[in-house]
Amino acid sequence: MFGRRFWTLTSLYGVLIAATLPLALGLVPPNNWYGFRLPGARIDPQSWYEVNRLGGTYFIAALVICAGINALIFWKGVPAMLRIVAWINAGLIALSFWLVTLELLQSLPH
Repeated sequence: MFGRRFWTLTSLYGVLIAATLPLALGLVPPNNWYGFRLPGARIDPQSWYEVNRLGGTYFIAALVICAGINALIFWKGVPAMLRIVAWINAGLIALSFWLVTLELLQSLPH
């Protein structure tokens, strides 16, 4: 039931969560490479940390939900879903990132 592909995709979620955890904990200073870089967030360090704490927390929550969906696909999914499970997971991760970014943009002061 839960074979090599399941554990590979589950490991991917673990790596993404581990990479996002420093953001959620406020450990990443303003930079050009790592973090949610929204308009104005790098100008003000306090905004940077606030945006990345919130974004990191949301993204971790979304990744946990995606991992659960992944487990459901492997547990109860039809063969057609299992054939495209990598694409389903790629879509889930991209959608999660997009939704978190939209939420962060909504939460910025106007």
